[in-house]
Amino acid sequence: MVRKSIYEILTEVSQVVSFHDRVKALKAHSDNQPLKTILKYAYDPNIKFLLPEGTPPYKENDFPDQQGNLYYTFKKLYLFVEGGHPNLTDLKRQDLFIGALETVDKDDAKVLVGMKDKNIPIKNITHKLAERAFPEIFK
Repeated sequence: MVRKSIYEILTEVSQVVSFHDRVKALKAHSDNQPLKTILKYAYDPNIKFLLPEGTPPYKENDFPDQQGNLYYTFKKLYLFVEGGHPNLTDLKRQDLFIGALETVDKDDAKVLVGMKDKNIPIKNITHKLAERAFPEIFK
């Protein structure tokens, strides 16, 4: 069975009608560390990305069943933020980010770009929602 992508989880949560129920739907994924990490990186004001804003030039991953790739790639997210790996050059950091985008599912790549720009591109997925569902990740 193929694991749901982060994009699929967030899209399902976004379609829940009430805010309270969206919080409950998101909390149902409290054991999903990649999801929590992405929400923290996207909405924690103390995390600063060392990448240019906007979508970098990358080739979308069109291979089927790539939804699980972000579950491995998320461990490298520290490379793209201030204090994560100070010895990386800007060019190398950007190259690694593009490589990550090309490795993950094409919809998850959009989530990563949104995370970097501090704006997940899925309706109803907000800082307030993430903070209410997972207050521990913002401490």
